[in-house]
Formats: sequence, structure tokens, C-alpha cells
Amino acid sequence: MKLKTLAVVLAALVMGTGQGFAAERALRVATSVPHNHYLTNVIKEFADNVSKRTNGEITFEFYDSGSLVSDQHMDEAVANGTIDIGVASASILAGTVPALNVFAVPFFFDTREKLDRAVLPGTPIRTILDKRINQTGSRAMFWIPYGFITMITRDKEVHVPADMRNLKIRTFGSTVSEFVEAVGAAPVVTSGSEQFLALQRGIVDGGLTGWPSVEERRLFEVSRYVIATDHMYETHFALMSEKALEKMPTELRAIFQEEAAKLETVLMDRIFDATKHTREVLAKKMEIIDLTPYEIVRWKEETAPVAKSFYDNGNDLAKSVFDEAQKLQ
Repeated sequence: MKLKTLAVVLAALVMGTGQGFAAERALRVATSVPHNHYLTNVIKEFADNVSKRTNGEITFEFYDSGSLVSDQHMDEAVANGTIDIGVASASILAGTVPALNVFAVPFFFDTREKLDRAVLPGTPIRTILDKRINQTGSRAMFWIPYGFITMITRDKEVHVPADMRNLKIRTFGSTVSEFVEAVGAAPVVTSGSEQFLALQRGIVDGGLTGWPSVEERRLFEVSRYVIATDHMYETHFALMSEKALEKMPTELRAIFQEEAAKLETVLMDRIFDATKHTREVLAKKMEIIDLTPYEIVRWKEETAPVAKSFYDNGNDLAKSVFDEAQKLQ
């Protein structure tokens, strides 16, 4: 019955004045990563599911690799309606919602158990952050787990913080940069698409990035080591413009929400499986350094001030999220 009703609504819109949602145009979807990247594949899967549910009445145009919007401006482009759906990282969106930097606090979210208690729908941290994100002009349709952040270096083997002294390290956010500074290295903020050239040209000595990006951006061609710090968690969001949502019939909006919820239920398992696979691939191309328990303690000790800085300099929302995160430790 619902599908029949939706078909009638869509047909009426298409045959109407041309101002209806379905009649206007295909929805513009942007990512900053390549067409074969995990994040692009996830948002395409979501779009395919919506298209099937609407019998092809809703279509999508994809702009990957930052061809329409760079990762640094993704949330802004969604909020102002330049694009309808964009995949944005927590680190970028933290420019608008600083509380999201909590995921970059070193070693606060370094196990699957902690993550499940922090980012799944209905958990306190997730609920607090969703409410704030949805006040930005964008709606977080679903969260896209990106897994742990690791570090790569061009030619230096790193085990303890002292090995980081004076290295230039690619970062992608304020709290991430504080982590690098805490161990005596120099942060260099660049977009994900610039990592390869920055490493190739020696602009940076290494970088922090997600496991999928090491393989999919072919960073193994310009770096020798992976140091599996896995000290922070990165999530992305399938952000949808509130302007686009407001134009949708209720039935169509429900389909978007239902498909988003269904897809998210499988993504955490998927990224952990993908990370395991990526490690196996990279082990044949790079040297993976897994830190010993002693070495991890050294990293935790040296980067502990980052957590204090996050709390001391945070707004009320950031402090409330931090308090919830403390309960997970």
C-alpha cells in the first residue's frame, strides 16, 4: 500500500507543474574520494537501494574524487544546497560542531566495544551529536564507520613518540594536529586527495589516514611503513540537505530514512572486515609495525594532554560528550 501510494504521489509530481521534487532533477551526490573507494561505494549502495524502492523515479548524479566539492567544504555545500547529499568526515564537520573532535581524542575509542557503546543509534553520544548536526542545515541520514586511523611514514620506522621528533605529518583536523604536536612532530593539514603528492614530493614525512585510504589512494607507492597506532576513530556522515528533504513528500522521506537505517546496521562489521583485508594486502607492499603494549603506554602518556585540552577548551556540548566518553574508558 505504501509503495502504491508513493507511486501515485511521484507520478503526480512528474506530471505536474515541474516544481515537484521528483520532476526537478537528479539528486547531486558528492564525495571527496575516488570512484572505487569504500565511502563512494557505500553512498552508491544507498542510492541504488532508494532507486529500487522508488522504481527508478528518484535518480542520482555522482561526483566523486572531489570533482564538485572538496572534503574541506563538503558540509557547507550540503547545508547551502549546492549538493543534495555529501559524504563528510567528523574531522571536517567538527569545524561547525567542535564536539565531534571527541573521536580524535587519543585512545578514547580504540576498541570495538567502546565504539558500539558510542556511535550506534540510541547511544548517548550518538544522540547528542545527531541532534546538533541536524541543526546545521544538513541531516545526518546515517553514519558511515571509517574505522581506526593509522599512520604511514615515507622511510622512517616509528615505534615510540621519540621517533616522531621533527617529522612533518599530514593531519586533517585540530585535535588530530594536537596529537601530532604532542609527540614533537609538525602537523601539515592537507585534504585527502593531496596526500599522495605530499608524500611523493617530500612535503610531509608521513601522514594519518584511514586504513582503506592507504590501499585505495595507493599510498603504499610513496610510503614504506604503516605504524598501526589505531589511536582514534573516524566516522563519516551521509549528509543530506534540509532544503532537499523539505521538498520531499512524506512517503519518499520515509523511504530515505528506512534505507539509511537498514544500511547502517551492516556498516560497522563491514569496515572491520575491510580493515582486516586491507592489512593483508598492505602486508605484501609495506612493513606494518604493530606496537607492543609497552609502546602503546608510551603513546598514551605523551598524548594525554590532548584529552585535557579538548575538555578545557570545549563548549558545553563538547564537555557533555567528553563526560559520556569518559564513562566508556
